Amino acid sequence: MTSPAASPGHLPSPTQQSELGLSADARPWIGPKGQVMQRLELHLTYHCPERCAFCSEEHRMASYRAFPVTWGRVATVLRLHASRGVRSVHFTGGEPTIHPRFVEALQLARRLGMRTSVGTIGTMLSRPDFAERALPWLDEALFSVHGPSAAVHDALAGRVGSFETVTAAMRLARRQPGFGLFANTVVTARNIEQLPDTVALLGELGARLIVVSNLTAEGGGFDRFTELAPRLADLARILPLLPARAPDAVLRFFGVPMCLLGPHWSCSNDLHWDPRVTVEWQSVPGKVAFAGIYSWAPDRKRTHVPACEGCARREVCMGVNDLYALSFQTDELRPFSGGAG
Repeated sequence: MTSPAASPGHLPSPTQQSELGLSADARPWIGPKGQVMQRLELHLTYHCPERCAFCSEEHRMASYRAFPVTWGRVATVLRLHASRGVRSVHFTGGEPTIHPRFVEALQLARRLGMRTSVGTIGTMLSRPDFAERALPWLDEALFSVHGPSAAVHDALAGRVGSFETVTAAMRLARRQPGFGLFANTVVTARNIEQLPDTVALLGELGARLIVVSNLTAEGGGFDRFTELAPRLADLARILPLLPARAPDAVLRFFGVPMCLLGPHWSCSNDLHWDPRVTVEWQSVPGKVAFAGIYSWAPDRKRTHVPACEGCARREVCMGVNDLYALSFQTDELRPFSGGAG
């Protein structure tokens, strides 16, 4: 997804590096095409009060909720990646704000010279006392809102009151001077018709960046894919309408073939994606390990189909969701010609 913490931060000074236990001669991670890894996504929890029908983390939460992410692990991961040149951290989960030392994690990341971001349903940030402690240490937050009303959002989130919680959190965050108020909405067959109104609401709530995320075939999204996946024809009909509904926000479209975006193809997140390392619990032979997955391109769960072969933007567009290509027809794709503007 779009990097909500992509703006460069400042690495600690040599003195600060020494005080924080960082190696002075550490080298940054460099990708296969010379990319420099500057973004960390750190899974803080495997618990969440919501039960989103499409949750990409559903399987991982079930597998690893018995393994807490201790403060020692959090601090070690932050220090290691700061020493390798990572300049921003995005805390995710589960619901990261329920980690008992969430605010301390923000404070340490800032001391290490990182910009801080969180992906959240607003659970704790909707509480004024908690928001007052946390927001000064947060640069950005990506709030998850999946409908323009409680009726639509709560049905997908699986909890009555979810819409009220996340919108209350957004209103509190909006009061923080200079805060990066961002929003993410996941598109499914259940909410696509209301998507223009959802985007309009996010704009009214002050979202500076709105990420429109196509359903991902992971976790609950995999289990319910044929039921929840929006059809390409509906994406092509609805998505080009969205920028006009929130004219003061930047829109990014995640997991969507560029040719479905019409004149807004350059808003594809494929063009605005940053390399990142994701640190989370993983299964390895005989045990689990809290380790990093290094991603250098936004091609996870994406594939090109025969219709993409002649597309002028094939090299920069990651194509359709791989399970969609296996489950449905892709005749709605309209590849760009060689002279496409």
